[in-house]
Amino acid sequence: VVETDQGPVSHRLDLQQTQQTFTLRFAAKPQAVLLDPDLRLFRQLAPQEAPPILRDVMVHPATETLILSDQDDIRQLAATLAEKLQRRAPKLLTNDQSLTDAPALIIGLHADVERWLDALSLPGIPQAIAAKGGAKVWTVAKPDGATLAIVSVTDTAALEALQRPLPHYGRQSYLAFDGRQMIEKGVWPMQVQRRAIE
Repeated sequence: VVETDQGPVSHRLDLQQTQQTFTLRFAAKPQAVLLDPDLRLFRQLAPQEAPPILRDVMVHPATETLILSDQDDIRQLAATLAEKLQRRAPKLLTNDQSLTDAPALIIGLHADVERWLDALSLPGIPQAIAAKGGAKVWTVAKPDGATLAIVSVTDTAALEALQRPLPHYGRQSYLAFDGRQMIEKGVWPMQVQRRAIE
């Protein structure tokens, strides 16, 4: 689909080779090209097309874990949760270490998580779960393509309640829990490849 000044124009192109050149003519000025916007082709998705899900962080061998608390009880519960999610001893970062380009799991109390997100100019708690439950979990795709999974809780009880249910929700992008009860879940929409035309 080519977005033009007069609206979108669809074209079906028959590829016979690995690389091929096509010439298209338009009555109006083209603004952008969208490749397979309806996801009709069976193909490998580009890294930025697939929505980030918890599984991206759970199974990646290089996942880093950052616990945003100095409280021993929070740190212990967060480390246990990270180990259950990753099924191995987590690679724990200290608060003075920066994240690398690997996927990362961030765990903390709401106020600490909000401060951390603000400091990195990352989006806050998603609207879909902002007013729901004592524990909120969501994913964010970093500009380099790696996934951040963020676990934000009101208190130690909310963090402890996540230990059993959360590892079973790897296919989700966001969740809200009231105690052990999951009350909201979902997957972020696909991101269509869009290239601006200059």
